[in-house]
Amino acid sequence: MLFDLGGVLLPFDPRRRVRAVADALEVDEALARAALSMGLFAQMDLGQATVLDFASRFSTTSGRDVGEDEARQLILSVFEAPNDELWALAHQLKDRVVVGGFSDNPAFVRGVFPAGAALNPMFWSSELGATKGSEAAFAAVEARLGAPADAILLVDDSLANVVLARRRGWDAVRFTHNVGLRAEFAQRGLT
Repeated sequence: MLFDLGGVLLPFDPRRRVRAVADALEVDEALARAALSMGLFAQMDLGQATVLDFASRFSTTSGRDVGEDEARQLILSVFEAPNDELWALAHQLKDRVVVGGFSDNPAFVRGVFPAGAALNPMFWSSELGATKGSEAAFAAVEARLGAPADAILLVDDSLANVVLARRRGWDAVRFTHNVGLRAEFAQRGLT
């Protein structure tokens, strides 16, 4: 079983990050959005950009030195409180199935996991060299798991990722809320 992070285990709000960057850099929200270029995030998803690239962009935008730690915290400011109920469910399931994760987020997102929480194995697009919405990423996960496609269950909030998983022969559940996911798991004999 593989859980998506953003929007599933880790609720997020991009506006929250824009506000945090605007406040920290003392710029308006339009400049903050420009500093948070989706192109740079796309490069980070592929392992082609790092936090230092964001630190450099933030420094240029603000006219002051923004270090790696501050840049990392600004990137992570997108996340709201973890979905504790779902983390607890994932932990309970570890006694019965392998419970991992599959994410386009950078590996430093582990820093916002609840205390003691872990997903193993954890597949990061930056380490796979392919974004999660690609056939290449799914193929890499299959190869690393060494499991047949029909033995893999993906929980993701993205309909496109769910459709791709099913097309590859995976079982997949589109996450919209905890109650619905529990019902899906019950149908599969997982709760």
